Amino acid sequence: MNLRTALLLGLCACGATETPTLSTTGPVTGEVQVPAGLSGDAWLFLYRPNEGPPASAAAPAWVTAVSAGRLTTDPHFVFAGVDPNPFRLWGLLDVDGNFDAQVDVLSQPTLGDRVSAVAPMINVQPGRGAQSDLTIAQLVPSNPPSFSLQGYPDGDVTLDAPQGGVTTLVLQSDPVGKFNPGQTAIELGLVDANGDGRPDDANGDGVPDLSLQVLLHWLPRPGQLAAGQVVVPVVFDPSPFLGVLQGRLGLSVKADHLQIALSPTSTLVTTDAQGRQQTTALASPPTGDYELVLLTTAGQFWRVPNQLGPTVSSQAVRLHFDRQGP
Repeated sequence: MNLRTALLLGLCACGATETPTLSTTGPVTGEVQVPAGLSGDAWLFLYRPNEGPPASAAAPAWVTAVSAGRLTTDPHFVFAGVDPNPFRLWGLLDVDGNFDAQVDVLSQPTLGDRVSAVAPMINVQPGRGAQSDLTIAQLVPSNPPSFSLQGYPDGDVTLDAPQGGVTTLVLQSDPVGKFNPGQTAIELGLVDANGDGRPDDANGDGVPDLSLQVLLHWLPRPGQLAAGQVVVPVVFDPSPFLGVLQGRLGLSVKADHLQIALSPTSTLVTTDAQGRQQTTALASPPTGDYELVLLTTAGQFWRVPNQLGPTVSSQAVRLHFDRQGP
């Protein structure tokens, strides 16, 4: 995930005889509030509606930061020159100092960091901007689900299944040289998104929803896809995890390995002007390269390949479908 780290600030010096230039953009300002005694750089993000943590691993529309050096004395933040639109405001406190805005999988909270519990919607007014303070206090209890593909320390993976068969892969938890091995795992728990004290079953199949989602996402070349995203369904056997969890919320199961199976079908996901998602079934996955994504309900994620690839070979594996259709 590439973060937009350069913010636009328009300065206009007008003489007495000049006509003032009216701008539709405006600043978004506020103060960061963090628990007493904690320090670190505070990163703040503006996301489009229905995008960003904890729902999805989306690229933010705007990014700003308050350094650890001035967090205690001047916690003000500014997003300059923001377009008049609704945005979600979300932030994290980088307690351990390992946030890296230049690396997709490292530009997210890790174990011990703090995040904002909610992402309030703010409406940026034309020429006036908006004001909203943000509290960043919720503890992050785990590291992202970093993984590599078992049996593929480097190289590439052909995803085409044998005739009439199913492609299976084994994901193995991997600290990738960035995390403490004893604090890295593929972690799963039960979901209670509506807060009613009972595990959710969003699709009504009688099986409680787990907090880990696995996606295979097409990486089209320029001109191959006008709008939307193509995903290939990925499934895994939930029974070992459900058997341990026994319907209990607030618990988690940590796994070193996870076997997944790929569907020979795919889905086109598009978003309309109101931010509503629409899906269209495709006959088969398009040919080309894909990324494998693990996403938790807490908003943490991992993808392979990723931007660690140049230095960590297991993170540069190429995944691809070479043929389309049966």
